[in-house]
Amino acid sequence: AEEGTCGDASLGVRRWAMSSTWNKLVNLVIRPPRAQYDPNEHLPGPRFRIAGVTHVRRDIDLPGADGLTLKCSHYEPEVRGNDPLPCVIYLHGNSGSRCDATEAIRLLLPARITVFAVDLGGSGMSEGEYVTLGVRETKDVECIVNHLRDQGLTSKIGLWGTSMGAVTAIMYANRDPSIAGVVLDSPFSSLPKLMLELVAQFTKGSRVGVPKMAARMALSFVRSSVKSRAKFDINDLDLRKVAPSTFCPALFAHGKDDDFIPPHHSETLHELYAGDKNYVAIDGDHNSPRPAFFFDSTVIFFCNVLDPPPTSYQAGAMGRGSANGLGPPVGAIRGRDPGGRDVDRRGS
Repeated sequence: AEEGTCGDASLGVRRWAMSSTWNKLVNLVIRPPRAQYDPNEHLPGPRFRIAGVTHVRRDIDLPGADGLTLKCSHYEPEVRGNDPLPCVIYLHGNSGSRCDATEAIRLLLPARITVFAVDLGGSGMSEGEYVTLGVRETKDVECIVNHLRDQGLTSKIGLWGTSMGAVTAIMYANRDPSIAGVVLDSPFSSLPKLMLELVAQFTKGSRVGVPKMAARMALSFVRSSVKSRAKFDINDLDLRKVAPSTFCPALFAHGKDDDFIPPHHSETLHELYAGDKNYVAIDGDHNSPRPAFFFDSTVIFFCNVLDPPPTSYQAGAMGRGSANGLGPPVGAIRGRDPGGRDVDRRGS
């Protein structure tokens, strides 16, 4: 009887541990910590000089997926001239916001490339209760692209995404062959695969482990919970099925020591990707500040695929240090990464 009691207790502890782990994972996926910020304090502008040119921030409310209002900012020269300019849409991670576009603003505006930053649905100041790691966010990007096209002031469009934003970028580029190029920083290749890896990480070193078979069974309950609450299927987020039919040029990047989304996810997508592609391995983890050579590579990439008007700007000139007159260092805003750790938000 005592053995049975101990066995029942052990089973109860194991079930509690699994329930706690999977509940944590569900919230990590669809309701991570939401970025909090004051646009007047934490966004560049509304008028600022960078590389000797006056630029402006134009704040816009756009209807996004499911009719949710998206809070957006378009950064462009105050005096544009008559010719359309190329634009890069910056797409943040799952606990990020448009504040994370600072590096893109600093690097691309001097190259005569405008930057469109957005709080995707369920993030930052935009409407929405949940994030969907690329499913609804892809529709948000479609709304932004349509807005830019309707204005008639934008020539070519590129996407720069980090983590969830990178997943969103490749999914949208697969739908829209007019996208000129994508920069993909730390995407996952398969959400179900990533979730199983995170469970192993959460329970690593614990006396109450989660057997692989039990974890796979529990994954089906997570799938049902996410479907019920956030109205999407985690099985739809398998980019291994998307990459082989996506053709626009792509620059992949991933931190070598990323223990949240391991580098093999980007490596797999890079191998499967159908278009022109390059891969940059970066020292650091998921939220580490990106080095100057990555930013230089990104500027060169976008200049090649977007063909902006001629300028005296050279890659690397703005890739180190802060931009003069850009305003408060948005990258220094305190936030929380998808794992719940305090970090300096620098586009990760």
